[in-house]
Parts: sequence; C-alpha cells; structure tokens
Amino acid sequence: MSGTEGWVSPPDLAGVSADDDALWNIFSQSRNPMLLANDQRRYVNANVAACELLGYDLATLRTMRIDDITIPEYRPFLDDVWQDFLARGGTVGRFAVLCADDSRAEVEFNATANVAPGLHLSIFINPEVSGQADGLDDDDIADKNLEEPVAAVNAGSGTLLDPTERKVITLLAMGRNWFEVAEEVGDTPGQVRLAMESAMAKLGARTRAHAVSIAMRAGEIDPPGTEPS
Repeated sequence: MSGTEGWVSPPDLAGVSADDDALWNIFSQSRNPMLLANDQRRYVNANVAACELLGYDLATLRTMRIDDITIPEYRPFLDDVWQDFLARGGTVGRFAVLCADDSRAEVEFNATANVAPGLHLSIFINPEVSGQADGLDDDDIADKNLEEPVAAVNAGSGTLLDPTERKVITLLAMGRNWFEVAEEVGDTPGQVRLAMESAMAKLGARTRAHAVSIAMRAGEIDPPGTEPS
C-alpha cells in the first residue's frame, strides 16, 4: 500500500451540515473498511483498511464493481437487492465478502444510499477486530433492510449523545476494539458496551456499523486527533 496516493476526497460525504473535512478524515484514517460506489455499483473510492481486507490496491478497486466482491451464490440476486437498497435508503447485516485470493471474510456492514448524489457508502466492521455483533442472530440480521433514521441525520447538530457515548462511538468509528476503547475512555469493556448500546438506541441504529454511519452524518463523531467534546 502507498498510503493515500491517488485517493479522491468524496464530495459532501456527510450530506448534512457536519464538517466534511472531519468526515473525510474518518473515512481515510479508520481501521474499519469503508468504500464508496456509484450508481453503476462501481467503486470510486476506498480507504486503506478496505484495500487491506479485500487484498486489492485502490487503483484495482476503482476498476471493480460491488458484484466482484459478492460471493458467487449471491450474484444472481444482486440486481434486485440493489434496487431494494436504493429504494429503502440503506441496509445493515452480516455477510461474506470475496477477497482477491478467493478467501471469504465475514463482516458486519452498513450500506447507506446517496450519502452524496450518486454515491453510496459501505462500512464494514470485521468481527476479528471489534468482536461479534450483539443483539441480532443470523436470521434476524439478514432481514434488516431499512431506511436511515431521518430525524437523527437531518438534525446534524451533534447533540444527541453524551460525552462518553460520543467518545466511544468516535473510537469505534476509527476501528478501535472494545479493550482499546475502554483504556482510552477509562471504563471497563462492559461499561463501554453499555455506552455503545445507549448511543445506538439514541441514533436508532441496529448494529455498530449502522451507528457509525448515522453518527458520521449526524455530526456525532469528533475529528481524529481532537478531544471529543
């Protein structure tokens, strides 16, 4: 990998009044894989974590489509799934992505349609980094196609979360695991999970990846390198 060479900063990633530069810093610096695709399902940008997870450099990823990392047994349904995703505005769940070496990586994901006109954001959280998702079994999570909680996103005020919740979700957005978050926050991993559950409830989120996506666009994540308010 060659750092951020050749990257294109996504226009108006927030889609709201939040600081786009701060959101771009989250996108580019997070350990959580993040990718942007266009209306044709072609990737236009990805962060280092996404390139490392999938095993492709950015130049190669930008020649690829979502179809190319979809496991073969799901591809016949992808056109219908994509139209449903665009209509609903987002989807959350767990699935396997196909990597460059033909291995499969299990991820928790959130995909959000039209974070900017014609651009669609996917956030993956690798269970090996952040631990298994809580509260949803495999059958339940597969059905969690949903519209984003519009009130939280449109508010864009950064006032929904208390300081601890905001710090926890900021650190998780950056890809920290529970123990790293607990060390930085000064709480136990159990207390961190409770703070995250509270933040998810306030944001109307179903999974951590979903919460990160909402928080990024609702102004609830602090720029990297700053002390959360």
